[in-house]
Amino acid sequence: MTTLRIGIHPNNPTLTALSRTSFLQERLGGRADVRFVDVGPGPRSIDFIGANLVDVSGTGATPPIIGQAAGVPLVYIATSEARPLGGLVVAATSDIRSVKDLKGKRVALAVGSWLQQLVSVALDRAGLVWTDIVPLNLPDALARQALAAGDIDAWAAPANIEDAKLRFIAHTKDLISNRSVFFARRAFAEAQPELLDEIARALDDADHWIKTNPAEAARLLSTGPAPDVSTAAWERGVSDRPWGLQTISDASLDAQHYTADLFHRFGTLARKINVREATLSRGVRLHKAA
Repeated sequence: MTTLRIGIHPNNPTLTALSRTSFLQERLGGRADVRFVDVGPGPRSIDFIGANLVDVSGTGATPPIIGQAAGVPLVYIATSEARPLGGLVVAATSDIRSVKDLKGKRVALAVGSWLQQLVSVALDRAGLVWTDIVPLNLPDALARQALAAGDIDAWAAPANIEDAKLRFIAHTKDLISNRSVFFARRAFAEAQPELLDEIARALDDADHWIKTNPAEAARLLSTGPAPDVSTAAWERGVSDRPWGLQTISDASLDAQHYTADLFHRFGTLARKINVREATLSRGVRLHKAA
């Protein structure tokens, strides 16, 4: 029997929900032995793919770009709906009024996550480059504390924030789509195309279950890999974002390619890549033919 290993982490509620429900097992009907592997921080999913420790996982846009440039044999299989949450935040009393004012400033973000894409695109549109800022790789809780204390100048926040002491100078929705992307080991994907279809469909099942059962989903997610996030916070988060998966499209690949080129131009990606090389000749089929 095939052993199927799914990499999960706290920042992807779709994967968490999949690991704590029976959608995948029901779709597979005993055709595979399913194992869920906690990879820790989301970007480590790429390392687990590269080391043949997991077969499928998902993150924001940045990790698979970095992974492909490093030679990790991954392929894109699906994306989420656009999730335009968060943005660049400063203290309400700050003299910083726009992204252009970030030149020479200390900006906290989760380097290697989708927030690196957010900051890079914001800088590019403002006519700045990566070396125009001082990027600080801080966890969100510490970044927020440092911003409040005046120890940093800006923070790339991953969620919408209602705080009179903070002010957005740029919103994610105006810069990037912030789609989650799901990917697989190429060897696994090419050897098991029908199994890959069912995995994608089960991920879509989990997303739609979250959408239609927000209170129950919030309770499940608050006891998952990130129990420090309250049930109430999860329920607000569930309501803030759209749910449902999409097949890989030219538009999603174009967005990834733009980001990859931008990273290379900014010197944060070691080599130039062609994102379309990380796709399958036979695309994943999210829905069975009628």
